[in-house]
Amino acid sequence: MASDIFRDDDTLDIFVASMLSGQDKINLGSTNIETYIIPHNYTVQEYNFSNDRSIYPRQIRDATSNVVSIAEGRGCNPNLFTALYEAILNAHQHGNLLDKNKNVTLAYKIDPTDAEIGIIDEGGLINPAFIGFVNRHRIGKHKERFLDWYTFSGKEKPKTNNGTGTSFMHTYVDNVQYFKSDKGGLVCHLTKRW
Repeated sequence: MASDIFRDDDTLDIFVASMLSGQDKINLGSTNIETYIIPHNYTVQEYNFSNDRSIYPRQIRDATSNVVSIAEGRGCNPNLFTALYEAILNAHQHGNLLDKNKNVTLAYKIDPTDAEIGIIDEGGLINPAFIGFVNRHRIGKHKERFLDWYTFSGKEKPKTNNGTGTSFMHTYVDNVQYFKSDKGGLVCHLTKRW
């Protein structure tokens, strides 16, 4: 598997250089970062979600139901649903920018004691501040005080988004990793053990 883009020193150097040059977004597709390849033993499903806010939350819930049902049938805690829902929502809203013509790919493997799930968008643009946001979660700061993206990044919180999806993912699964997809999008890879 490829290196987690927020843990690889070479990748972090690229991101820091982008931040220092004043770029407000890092385009993963234009970086020379090793790509994530979906393992051959994963089940793969592709989804196109509506850009209508009254429709796509239900579509995302439906997309999570099969994976969560299988995992729960093997003993997984139901809170996997929240982490997976938020990862798919982030891929659609922030990765694909609600573009109904872009896919969100769900690639997963569920074993008797764990689940591995990759959520892949077709966007590939990352705000450099997201690096610090993810790393604060990795050292457990979200357990001391729940973090939302908008407060952390100093951006105005929209009425339609709380900015808490990343915090929910890091709270409800055992490991969250980030990779570059083979098409230049972002892969959010969740691991849940039970």
